[in-house]
Amino acid sequence: MASLHAGLSTGRLRIYTPALYDDGTPWKKEREQDRCQLLLKIQSHYKEALERLTGSDVVRRFLPSGVCVGLLDPVSNIIVNALLAATADKASAPVAVDGPDLGDTERHSLDGLVTFLTCFFPYLADWEAVRYLLLAEADPLVAARIVVEDRGTKCFRPDSAATNGALKLALRCATVAAKYPQLTDAWLSLCSSLDKAVPLLSAVQPNYHHNIFNNLHTLFKETAHVPYPPPTGRGLIGPWELATTRRTHTTKVPYQHSWSLRRVLLDAIHGFYLKALSRMPGGSRYHRSMLKAGHCYGPFDPVSNIILNTIWYEANFPPLTPQRELDFVGTWSLMRIEALSLYGLLSFLCTCHQDLSMHEAMRILIETDLNLPATKHYSSVMEEQEAFRAAAIAAWYPHRNPDAQAGFLSSCKKPEVLSLLSNGGQQQFSSQAVQQLATLLASGMTTQQQQPVSVSKRQFDDTMSEGSEWRRAHKRICKKVKDALRIYEKQNSGDNNCYQLYVVCGVNEYVSGPDNSEESIMKRDDTDDEFDNYYHHTHANFLVTRNVGSICSVPVLFFAELSNHGDDDQLLCCPVDIPPPGAGIYMLPFFYFIRYTWLFINYSDAHITHCLSIYMTWFVTDSHFLETSQFDTTIISGCYR
Repeated sequence: MASLHAGLSTGRLRIYTPALYDDGTPWKKEREQDRCQLLLKIQSHYKEALERLTGSDVVRRFLPSGVCVGLLDPVSNIIVNALLAATADKASAPVAVDGPDLGDTERHSLDGLVTFLTCFFPYLADWEAVRYLLLAEADPLVAARIVVEDRGTKCFRPDSAATNGALKLALRCATVAAKYPQLTDAWLSLCSSLDKAVPLLSAVQPNYHHNIFNNLHTLFKETAHVPYPPPTGRGLIGPWELATTRRTHTTKVPYQHSWSLRRVLLDAIHGFYLKALSRMPGGSRYHRSMLKAGHCYGPFDPVSNIILNTIWYEANFPPLTPQRELDFVGTWSLMRIEALSLYGLLSFLCTCHQDLSMHEAMRILIETDLNLPATKHYSSVMEEQEAFRAAAIAAWYPHRNPDAQAGFLSSCKKPEVLSLLSNGGQQQFSSQAVQQLATLLASGMTTQQQQPVSVSKRQFDDTMSEGSEWRRAHKRICKKVKDALRIYEKQNSGDNNCYQLYVVCGVNEYVSGPDNSEESIMKRDDTDDEFDNYYHHTHANFLVTRNVGSICSVPVLFFAELSNHGDDDQLLCCPVDIPPPGAGIYMLPFFYFIRYTWLFINYSDAHITHCLSIYMTWFVTDSHFLETSQFDTTIISGCYR
């Protein structure tokens, strides 16, 4: 989380920096109380289901199989799942008719409901999902509706392909968590006949007529062979429409979930940096400046601001020595500048609007897609330069010179600058256009050559050794990525010279593990530490250009799953889309964080997006990690310094 820095927030400046001890998570006792309340609510649903099934001993004995995970209200979900178990006749020994022991079923139901919500909304923590489910009385789709309204999700549409894909995936994960994975197919097939199923389920009351059970039994058998709803269209809109009818009033959320909103914003910022990388000219000349000072706050849209800050810093603060040409941007370096940009954005808004809280500032950023000019109607008469100075201080502007960046950003709104930024839309900048921008942005300021910093020999040797180690790792990964591209070309175009690696922009080497079996230990490289855990795969994002004749295309984002073994085994390589800002609020096809990787397939187009989400709290709270290095020519941990 971020917190107001008392020492830096002088006068009207409100500077937000990493909160060292507060990630927004409630105390353990409070989280346990919330789960207990949700479990009590689930128990009340089972009590109602037992009452409604009075007189049907056959169905009641299958109730332990009736988890309350599904696409209807909780009680209907319980009854449907019990009937599905009875229809399949896969129950074990009969249970007592007077009241089966449902303790395990109730706990599995809670796990399934929480999993449903956290899969549909990848940024929700378990404790946040529990709170939303409490507000929805354990109704999964009603809870999803409350989240959508609470977060102001603009891109949510119940009939969209993305929503259909997210719903299918969330349901599948939920049934697995509830220990009944076979229920997913039955529910998806039943979607086409909900108009028939709902009236029959409503008629299930104490001592109901057995014809109702027979009709439901027949319906389930008929729908078992019905194809799934297509990924596009209104195939899965029925459950959402029914969920709307179950809400009689607007639910007021009494919590401020700033923790997950921060993750939404960081993911949106990551997408902006990928777009900015794709628009910059080839080669790594500007990578150093982007990773050191290419913040996404400024007087224009976020992508333009990144480009603007990058070119201005490169023109006015050139490196001490020529930079090594690398087609690789360090993962941690990219995450670092993204986190610093977020602190800058929050500090800008809260300095402009003195009565604004951090949570409110986050909501404004989400509503405006992090476009600061769009927040003008919230502004007071505070001078813009002071707000940019607050942003630069919060972002730890290189050399502790926030006045330089603040003065630049408040004076760069020239027509010729805007014209160059807008020219070509989303097309890649030519070297000539970048040079023109650099000339415009450097005018009126003397180039400031950075001075070397005196360090001890031991620190210098350690830094150089670590930099060499990471350069070797980068070289190895780039080779694997290029090999994956060659295979993709042969499979799709047959042209071995068509695709060219532009830049690797995200790597996770810790996939499919840890595995400490004897077989895996034998696969370790000689350079691996004997105490390191072994992981079988690496996931990578990279930008690729395609040569069509003499014309080079705009870089396209790719994803690849690579083997960590010595062979060239490749599981997957494909182009992916960069999700628009806010898409991850409710559907993130590929969600990644440092030690664990979950694969979410977008059923709408079978694409997988590999997004960096700042999940590990220590990253955004470790002030040492966020500090600018003293060495300008050394790469540490994949970072251009």
